[in-house]
Amino acid sequence: MTDDNATLRIQLADQWQKLAIELIKKGLPADIVFESLLTVGLAGQVEVLGKEVAAARLAAIAEQLSEQVRQQKEALKEASNATKN
Repeated sequence: MTDDNATLRIQLADQWQKLAIELIKKGLPADIVFESLLTVGLAGQVEVLGKEVAAARLAAIAEQLSEQVRQQKEALKEASNATKN
C-alpha cells in the first residue's frame, strides 16, 4: 500500500465516521447506521473485486476481530488474577 493510499483510507474512514455520528445524533439507531455502512461497503467490494475476494477479505477481518477478542479476554483474566494476589 502506498502512502497516498494509506492517507486516503484514513481520510475516508474519518469522513464515514463523521457521517455515522451525524446520523446517530439525528436519532437513527447506531446499530442500523453501522449495519447499513457495512452492507453498502460489502456490496461495493463484491461489485469491484468479486465474491471470492470480498469473502476472503471479510473472513480475514472476522479473524482479526476474533483474535482481538481473545487477547482482550486474556488481558482481563491476567488483570483479574493480578489484583487477587
